[in-house]
Amino acid sequence: MARVYERREDKLLKEFLQKYFPDWLTWKRVRLGPVPKPEEYKWYQVVRRWADAVVYNGEKVIIIEAKIRAEPGAISQLLLYDKLFPKTPEFRLLKDKPRELLLLVGFPDPEVDELAKEHGIKVAVFCPKWLKEWWIKKIRGE
Repeated sequence: MARVYERREDKLLKEFLQKYFPDWLTWKRVRLGPVPKPEEYKWYQVVRRWADAVVYNGEKVIIIEAKIRAEPGAISQLLLYDKLFPKTPEFRLLKDKPRELLLLVGFPDPEVDELAKEHGIKVAVFCPKWLKEWWIKKIRGE
C-alpha cells in the first residue's frame, strides 16, 4: 500500500484549526487576488497567491500562514494576503469585514515575533507532541 504524504505544515494547520476554530467557516489553501481577464487567465492563475487558511465566524476574517519554524518571510506573505483579500472575487461578501493576520508556528523565534507585532500580526505557537518528536529527530540527524 502506498504511503500517503501529508506536509507537516498542513497537518499542523489542520490540528490547529480543529482545536481553536472548530465552528468557524474554514477554507484551506486559498487562492487570493483578482481573477484576470479570460485571455490572461491561464498564465495568471498560476501566480495567484496561496494563503494556508482563511477562517470566518460571521464577524471577522482571519488569514493564516502556517510554518513549522517562524520565518520572517511569512510576515510579508501575510501582509500581501491582507492586501489581496478584498480583491478576491470568492470573498467579495467578506471584503469589508474586520480582518486579522495570524502566523501559526510550531517553533517561535523572538525576532520574528517582534517583527510580526510591529506589523499588527498575531503569532500563535502550537506544537503538538508529534511535531516535537519530529524536531528532536531532525536535530539529532535521525
